[in-house]
Formats: sequence, structure tokens, C-alpha cells
Amino acid sequence: MVRSSILDLPPLPEGLNLAPIARISSAKLQSGDAAEGARVLEAARTYGFFYLDLSDSPAGEALLADSEALLAVAKEAFAAPADAKRRYLLQKGVSMFGYKEAGTVKATDPERRPDSTEFFNVAKDHVHGVAPSREYPPAIEAARPLLRDFTRRGHECGVMVLRALERGLGLRDGEFADLNVFGLPSGDHCRLTRKFPHPSDANAVGLPSHTDFGSVTVLFNWVGGLQIESRTDGRGGEWDWVKPLPGHAVVNLGDAMVKFTNGALKSAKHRVVPAPGAQGELDRYSVVYFVRPHNAALMQPVAGFANGTHVKVGGKVSVGDDENKIYTAGEWMVKRAIQLGS
Repeated sequence: MVRSSILDLPPLPEGLNLAPIARISSAKLQSGDAAEGARVLEAARTYGFFYLDLSDSPAGEALLADSEALLAVAKEAFAAPADAKRRYLLQKGVSMFGYKEAGTVKATDPERRPDSTEFFNVAKDHVHGVAPSREYPPAIEAARPLLRDFTRRGHECGVMVLRALERGLGLRDGEFADLNVFGLPSGDHCRLTRKFPHPSDANAVGLPSHTDFGSVTVLFNWVGGLQIESRTDGRGGEWDWVKPLPGHAVVNLGDAMVKFTNGALKSAKHRVVPAPGAQGELDRYSVVYFVRPHNAALMQPVAGFANGTHVKVGGKVSVGDDENKIYTAGEWMVKRAIQLGS
């Protein structure tokens, strides 16, 4: 069994309002277990988040090992001087791939607080030769074999979730999976993040409230700080903590799945804030894989969900809905990328 770095950290305080999200077995999902698939569908209709136990299957164990290895890569990459990291800045509105500095202010944050999170986005297309690659920092360039393994396994994990949702919704085999094909050009990527600690400022923000804009997000993090908008009775407008669990990924749906199902599935609002207790004094790293629709996929409800008024997704703008135009995923992702940091 892969030893989790969570075990080396001080525990989170007792008494936190923890998100009551499901724990799903990767082994059961791989086997097509109907009851486990129904639990995934229930999570996707309610919280939009769940824990995925990866310790109960060989494929899951391999993905866990990749995440732990990439944690070391992230620490090396972020340890470089600021000027060295700026050589790899992403081009806002042009490409999501490259380096984002901490200090971004998003209009979605009413208090206009600069975030304390920096990240490197590494394109699946770049590490697998689907598209010509940009240059990445030395630590990331050296880890290309590992990134190829992680992105392939992370994508397979996300597609496993999509296939469970297909079955649960009574859709044809491949209804969602065929919109998220690994070998086609897309916005799929691995993200390495570091959030700086704010031990003296409980109101600081690591990442402000947002929804993801792909299909499925597979997250590995070790230090606390992730919160999701509460759906518990009596806690409307409040936030629940998502406690990192050894051997588990945190999985959530993005806005593309809201679009494809016309609102039947949820992309829950979430944010990153200073971790409570002793963990608040630590750097918070995460390793993420984003499954996104391939560039030619049409951003419209799939068969069975097209009737009725189309829901609007995407935070500040609802790409396509206001222009009466059906965008491809490639076009939609560019428009959504423009919102990064704005």
C-alpha cells in the first residue's frame, strides 16, 4: 500500500464542520457495481463532490504513487526563485498552460483579496505529443515520464466516473466518455499548486469561491484548507471542510457536466482558505488532474437532456447561452480561461 504523506502532518482540530460527502470504492466502480454507481450519481446530483478510495485497487494504488511522486516534483519546482518561475508564465486568454503567480484578484471575491496560491498547469497534450509543447521548468521537464503516467491514469480515473454516471442516468455507453477522449486535443492537464501559509490571517484566501469548468477533477492534497459550499439544512451560505484522507482522492464535477446534463448534475462552489490549527502554518501543495471535453466536442446537452430551458453555467458569464451559439469545447474553454484572474 502507498504510504500517504498525510500521515506525516499534524492532525486537523476536532469539531470542524466536515462536508458529509460519500466515500466511493474505485474497485467497485471498475467492476461496474450498480449500487456504487448509484452512490456516485447521488453525489453528483447533490454535493458534486465525493471521496474516491484508491487504495482498494491496483490502478488506484498506481495513481496514488504517482501523486506522491509529483508532490516531490511540486516542491522542487516551487522552490525556484520567483524570476525563474516567471519565465514560464501562462498567457491569460491565450493558453492555460504554464505558471500562475500568487496575488491574483478575482472579481468573484467580494472582498477583492489577492490569492496566495501559485500553480503550474502542464498540458496532457504536451506530455503525450498530441500538440507541440511549450517549455516547462527543469523539475517538470525531468518528470515528463511520471507526468505521462499520471495524466493517463488520472484520465482513466475520470472516465471511470463518467461511465458510472452514464449507467446511472440510463444513457448509452460512451455518451459522456466519447466527449472526453484522451488521445484528442483538449484542455486536459495536470496542475501542481502551492498555497502559502497565513497563520495570522484567518480571512486570507488561497483560492476564492469558484466552480471548475471541465468535466471531472481528480484532486490529491495533504494539508487541509479545501471547503465546499454547505448543503446541510440550516447551513445555507456557509462552508464545510473537506478533510484530506489517506489513500483517497477528492473528486468533483465541473461546469461541462452541468452543461451536458442541463443542470441535472452539479458543479459545486468550492474555495481554499487557511487550514485550521497547526496545519495553517504549512505550505499547502496539491496535485490535480482535470478531465476536460476534447476540443471538437459540442457544448450542449446530450440526448435526453436537451428539452426545456437551458441552464446557465460558468459564474460571471454563461458561455454560449447568451449568444444563442453552440460552442465547441475548444472555443468554450478559451472563453472560460479569459476569466482566470478576472
